[in-house]
Amino acid sequence: MSRTEPAHRDIPVNLVTGFLGVGKTTTIRAVLAQRPQDERWAVLVNEFGEIGVDGGLLADTGVRTEEIPGGCLCCVSAQMFTVGLNRLIRQQQPDRILIEPTGLGHPAEIIRTLTAPPYDTALDLRATVTVMDARHLASPRHREHPNWNDQIAVADVLIANKADAWSEADREALHAFVAGLPAPRPRVIETREGHIDAALLDAARLEHGGALFPEARAYLSANADDGHDHGHDHDHGHEHEHDHAPASDTGDWVVIDNRGDGFVGRSWRFPTSTVFDHAALEALIREQDADRLKGVLQTERGWQQINRVERDGGLEALATPPDTTPPRLELIRAESGDRGGREELEALNAVDRALRRAARLPADD
Repeated sequence: MSRTEPAHRDIPVNLVTGFLGVGKTTTIRAVLAQRPQDERWAVLVNEFGEIGVDGGLLADTGVRTEEIPGGCLCCVSAQMFTVGLNRLIRQQQPDRILIEPTGLGHPAEIIRTLTAPPYDTALDLRATVTVMDARHLASPRHREHPNWNDQIAVADVLIANKADAWSEADREALHAFVAGLPAPRPRVIETREGHIDAALLDAARLEHGGALFPEARAYLSANADDGHDHGHDHDHGHEHEHDHAPASDTGDWVVIDNRGDGFVGRSWRFPTSTVFDHAALEALIREQDADRLKGVLQTERGWQQINRVERDGGLEALATPPDTTPPRLELIRAESGDRGGREELEALNAVDRALRRAARLPADD
């Protein structure tokens, strides 16, 4: 068997996509809770930051998770994607694979890879599930983003999540938006906290036609002269050009910055011995207005998860994860547009200093 040929055939695969903070990981958790006891499922997770967090948020599900950090799933020719997917197939021999791309990724490209050799004869691509929040329909930043449009365009099932937070105007906007989608339209489910029936994973795939994904294609073409980097500040040979924050006096802290598609992010990975002050961490989280803040951390009250979108969300108690799960945190915010990114860098450094204080470490000046 060649290195590129997966070891098992006809494995059902689902893409669970959606923009930042819409509840993709929450939806996957809800689906995993319904998996048949006699089936082995696996999850392939891609994240915008260089230090994965979502794998930690799924650690207590009992499902094998393979993490691909750094946004590399948006360039599915990248070796990390095929290596990670092949490893899941070979080692786990799963009965189903769920793939969660970064909220800033291009799912159309992933679908093209999964339906081309060698995967077209090894995997059975089932329904693509796109998770969205109807409140984003009023946001030009979302409506005009090519990735947001790409994610909607590929949907076989459209999960309108966080319905409990909508206004009546949000709901009416959703209905008008769905009515305006070209045929064949996806099946639309309004829900909260990602609760959906796992049977939706086997919903019929729609024939979208050859004119699919014009926004993503235009976006990719516009960036073709940049070495096919999709607008991210890294090259796909993985000689990364991310900015690494100063590491003096941080012990084993790993801090990596990322930038792409109009967003900047910083990822932290902490030694397993790191215990944060609970009250100080809560105060830090309350102050954040970032588009996305997520993490798995330990305080004197035990392990906590953070799943915050803009100003919504805080610390939640979490079952003790496996020993292989280090504390980690990821923050993503929209670019401010300031020249040179100094304002963004200072905001990220301020969070870094607050984290160090919460961990009772000396602050870097």
